[in-house]
Amino acid sequence: MSCSGVRAFRHQRGSALIVAIFVIVVMSAMAAAMLRVSGSSQDMTTREVLSTRAWFTAHSANDYMMSRLFAVESSNQASCAALDGQSFALPGGLGCSAVQSCQETASPEAGAPITYLLISTARCGSGPHAVTRIQELWAKELVNE
Repeated sequence: MSCSGVRAFRHQRGSALIVAIFVIVVMSAMAAAMLRVSGSSQDMTTREVLSTRAWFTAHSANDYMMSRLFAVESSNQASCAALDGQSFALPGGLGCSAVQSCQETASPEAGAPITYLLISTARCGSGPHAVTRIQELWAKELVNE
């Protein structure tokens, strides 16, 4: 090897170390970014599942109130005041519950149907993953003429 080749080799000995450190730093930054995206994706999936459960819990609570207000058998029928403020929870331990609200509006006209506003506020999850869904339902009695 010539003298000039040895000198060039001595000047380049540390460059591989610098390249290796640069590659390690870039790969670490990419790994950290991927972990952040993965955690965000899991959080979004959890909220989506809880949101769907809360929506269906609120829907079920409104269905329950409708079945009690307009029961087929008069022995199962309940008044709006009896349903107002009741808690509703689905069996199965899903961790969801709903609070029911029933408001009755009578028309000033004689013989006009009574209108009901049913509101269910459902909540699923806890802490930072708590999700609330509200459903409103209008119903009225049929008038027999």
